[in-house]
Amino acid sequence: MSTSNSISRRHFLRNSAVVAGAATFSFSQLFGFERVFAQDADTLEVILNLAATAETLACTHYYNVLTDSNIALVPAEVAILKSALDTELQHLEYLNANAATSLLSEFYFPRNVYTDRAQFSEITEMAETSFVSAYLAAVRRIAQLGNPLLAATAAQVAATEQVHLALIRQIGGRVPNHVSLGQALFANTSDVKPVLQGFLEGGADFAGPRKFPGADEIRKVIGSDGVMAVKPFTDPTLFNK
Repeated sequence: MSTSNSISRRHFLRNSAVVAGAATFSFSQLFGFERVFAQDADTLEVILNLAATAETLACTHYYNVLTDSNIALVPAEVAILKSALDTELQHLEYLNANAATSLLSEFYFPRNVYTDRAQFSEITEMAETSFVSAYLAAVRRIAQLGNPLLAATAAQVAATEQVHLALIRQIGGRVPNHVSLGQALFANTSDVKPVLQGFLEGGADFAGPRKFPGADEIRKVIGSDGVMAVKPFTDPTLFNK
């Protein structure tokens, strides 16, 4: 992979942070959370809406690598990515059913992310690492807000995002099980916003936007290769015998 066609994770994160610092006001306006982002702790509305936005982004990303990519994926990798796509869609539909709203339906992606295997793996690893950490922060905060069943459900989501992270590393030729715990990078879910900034607003190293394809189109791509649906902790029938 040539240097000119590559965006390292360090370079990507640095650019995201710079964009975030330069465009905080526009980002806050976009999300309608100017006051909340200035506080130390998220509200449940902020957590759910950011989660729905992240899941919509993830759906769009995995859909595009499966439908509009030059990366030579072997059948086992296609199956992995279809399973990840189905998982993210199930997360999104759970959030939508629980009053969450994705605040964007179009996203920007790093250039060459769908033409270079190493770039795809590294950028997706960065995103999934951030999602794991954001959901772990949500577990902490939702439990603090007194909703243990929803907190446990957020932990269920974090567990599956960690699986995606491992498999994405494997696609890039790296050891999949590289950490002893899910990484706690953020105290609050909203702390993820500088990492997501480029995906949401674009920038010099980003192309797009690419539109969320919708649940029906996603299901066409998944076909019969989806994942097993699992009851969330918030399902009142989960422990009924």
